[in-house]
Amino acid sequence: MDEQRLQEEDVLKDCLRKQLDEFHMLSSIFCNAGELHVDNYSFVDNISAYIEGETKRLEAKLDYQLKLPLLQNGEKVEIRVDLPYLYPGIEVPNFVIRSASYPREKERAITERIERYVSEEVVDQSEPYVYQVISWIQDNFEEITKFEDDQSRSSKTQSSETSGEIIFERLWIYSHHLKSKAKRQTILKTARDLNLTGFSRPGKRAIICVEGRQQDTQEFWRTIRPLKWQKIQIKLVESKTVDRFEKLDNRRRFNGFREELFTEVGDENDEEVPMSMSLFMKFLDKHNSGYIRKEFFGFDSVEGEL
Repeated sequence: MDEQRLQEEDVLKDCLRKQLDEFHMLSSIFCNAGELHVDNYSFVDNISAYIEGETKRLEAKLDYQLKLPLLQNGEKVEIRVDLPYLYPGIEVPNFVIRSASYPREKERAITERIERYVSEEVVDQSEPYVYQVISWIQDNFEEITKFEDDQSRSSKTQSSETSGEIIFERLWIYSHHLKSKAKRQTILKTARDLNLTGFSRPGKRAIICVEGRQQDTQEFWRTIRPLKWQKIQIKLVESKTVDRFEKLDNRRRFNGFREELFTEVGDENDEEVPMSMSLFMKFLDKHNSGYIRKEFFGFDSVEGEL
């Protein structure tokens, strides 16, 4: 067992070493001010210390953003790169495109096109290939966006010819903590932009619930997941096919999307105050969601219906 653990650790360290080598290479290539950005450089130092055996704990995964002038007017497009621990070789990096000129649907379509490129055209995934993907994006961005526009028009035409069923989805998300004001604002803005309802509980032991069209809940997850987290995961996915004649709002349990601290009177604006379990349970029961306590806390409860 110890031998297997050591082998797994060697594989992990080899992946992390390749990630750092590639990151430093990218830093030397995209060296102009603002081109390559890391939210917290201490995480790069932490990975390096882990590889050298100076620490046994990995604080976070490596991720960074590149802002490159890819549009004809010179406007910069942000490419977010989120690396899982076992990239390259075993796990695949997550790429997200962001541009002030594009609506979320177009950003999502471009991101999906990049994912197809990785799966279909990156032949050797045992070695780092983020630079290969970035170079491909730079060389083909206009073609990629045009292709996705054509695909979008085709998809809309096909959609109008079908019955139009949609999938309603509710995601229950858990994080070790949520304190960053920037993250909290991103969560609020993204949920509201996507017309999602639910709530976000900031602080230590963070809980987020979003509900709405599946394509929007999945876009929300793709947006917040690459942010810097010590730990974040989807605890439960609830989905239901809804006929186009049925109002989507009939499936919602929450009105709007807002932060909820679940603290006693006088502590409403202090996320450092521990969450009142009693208030949280009452809130869940009020919104027909008491069963979720089992997913988060192991409490037995009657299962709810979507």
